[in-house]
Amino acid sequence: MKPSLKESVVATTQEVHPERSQVIEVSQLATKRIGRSSRQAGTGYGLLAVSDILIIVVSGLLAYTLRRYLPGVATNAALQLSHVRLAGFLVCYALLTVICNGAQDLYAEAARLSAQVSRIRILKSFVLSSMLTVMVVFLVNEKPAPRVVFGATMLFSLAGLLTLRSVLQHHNLRRIEKGIGTQHVLIVGAGQIGQTFKQYLETHRYLGKMFCGFVDGMRRNDPHWLGTPDDLPRLLKEYFIDELYFTPEISRDLIMDVALQARQERIAVKVVPDLYGGMALGAGMTYIGNVPVLELNHQPIPALGLFLKRVMDLTLATLVLTACAPLMLLSAVAIKIDSPGDIFYAAWRVGRKGRRFRCYKFRTMVADADALKDELRHMNERNGATFKIANDPRITRVGRFLRKFSIDELPQLFNVLKGEMSIVGPRPHPVDDYNHYQLEDLRRLDVLPGVTGLWQVSARRDPSFEKNVMLDLEYIQNWNVMLDLKIVLKTIPEVFRGSGH
Repeated sequence: MKPSLKESVVATTQEVHPERSQVIEVSQLATKRIGRSSRQAGTGYGLLAVSDILIIVVSGLLAYTLRRYLPGVATNAALQLSHVRLAGFLVCYALLTVICNGAQDLYAEAARLSAQVSRIRILKSFVLSSMLTVMVVFLVNEKPAPRVVFGATMLFSLAGLLTLRSVLQHHNLRRIEKGIGTQHVLIVGAGQIGQTFKQYLETHRYLGKMFCGFVDGMRRNDPHWLGTPDDLPRLLKEYFIDELYFTPEISRDLIMDVALQARQERIAVKVVPDLYGGMALGAGMTYIGNVPVLELNHQPIPALGLFLKRVMDLTLATLVLTACAPLMLLSAVAIKIDSPGDIFYAAWRVGRKGRRFRCYKFRTMVADADALKDELRHMNERNGATFKIANDPRITRVGRFLRKFSIDELPQLFNVLKGEMSIVGPRPHPVDDYNHYQLEDLRRLDVLPGVTGLWQVSARRDPSFEKNVMLDLEYIQNWNVMLDLKIVLKTIPEVFRGSGH
């Protein structure tokens, strides 16, 4: 029978590219196995998420019931809570908790986390989900809710989540100690990387990997040495091996041959990368397209934290613009009366990753202030790339007042709404100042510029540009939501103190 066109193409491919055909076979096997394990794991993750939701619901009902035993509850209207409002709060809090737990990999990596790491991630998720829930309650303009019920629900939920993870981890260790659900591991390569990997498996028993021994081409003075690669077919059966790990010093041809043999025995074949003296321990493996990449130095983008930062930016910008609308109107009228020119000053600034944008401010200088800048550069009181004069002759009378109380910065909240700026971050510099940056100064452009920042609340009158950059880098390296809140709270007294200039 004449072969079909598809069969001819496959046969030709195997003849011309035998190695590629082997890779395809191995990858197909891996895909099938991963698909089965993913479905099984997905069921476990789903049950864990449902358990978290049940814990929150039970915590809410418990807090709602216990409120009756508080003194004066019968006469205190603030402690009354309808069933509809309670249900809405619990649904919101439960969904946000599951989302935050998922962002912390508390479901996908539940079996691979130590007790300490699990507790830390639960606490992080608890703080974020609680803050988000409070913000949602205010955004939907909910009536004042009994804080004692909300607070008790959150604390009961935290205790429940921590207890559940502790019980599951204790149960997991008990099962592993009895040999239930463990994988027998064989390491090919007894060198330094193999020894390091073996020690890691033995000190992280919760992973459920039972180390059986080494296979190495050279007989090593090691009690765990079981044989050479030629002994692999026998050793795989004798020790009931589930997973076979190759270290980098093993030849790729041997890995390919064993991978094809292991395909018949349904044994997982994996390659341990070079650990680079321990730097790779804990490193993430990501994919660039279909290419696996080991990240030795990875700063993960806190997606949930950035989302919360954006929510905070939109909330604060909207609230401040609404509250300060009369003040902004009076400022606009005063600017128009005081001096000729536009009310707003829109200048090009350099933002995140060097992108340029129009930064809005109330005009505080004469209309041709930019044209006079070069003539006044000899009066610059700042070191480095920035330009600043305390008694700048270009500033108008109204402008000096607006600067003193930072009222001129209020229009930048529109930049925040547009996503060009954040409430907190390094201050955006003009383009001509940016052109004087040194190479190390560019790191301050890794994040969105801010209306206020660490420098403004700690060293606002320090003339050193280096100090400015140092504080900006400190903010970037130690960024978290609580740091933003602290800076915002410190900015308020600075504004009323009139420390601007």
